[in-house]
Amino acid sequence: MVVIRMTISAEEGTMSTNTKDRASRLLKTELDTVAARLHAEAEIPKAGVVSGDFLDVAQSVEQQELALLSASRLAQRARRLQIALSRVSDGEYGVCSECEAAIPPKRLLAVPDATTCVSCQERLEHIGLAS
Repeated sequence: MVVIRMTISAEEGTMSTNTKDRASRLLKTELDTVAARLHAEAEIPKAGVVSGDFLDVAQSVEQQELALLSASRLAQRARRLQIALSRVSDGEYGVCSECEAAIPPKRLLAVPDATTCVSCQERLEHIGLAS
């Protein structure tokens, strides 16, 4: 795990260029890791069930469904990381997309692809709109 210290100007709610560079490196590292995992999962042969008893078939189907679910989650994570990288480029990284307040650096370290502050995230989860 890469640990990067981020600082946000309290007056402006913006990140310094140095901090943006660090955030960008962190996000790219995370994205590379996710992409490697996606590639590795794509390399796993998809064993088709030709014969076997009911339990063999059920187990094979379950394994295939779990692999698809994992790949789907990784793809969603990759997309969120790409959006976060775009937000760095646009100068919007570290700013809540809901209330426009600065997202605390500790939250960004814990969830690098966060687009909302904790308060807004909790509100969105409460009303069922969180991703």
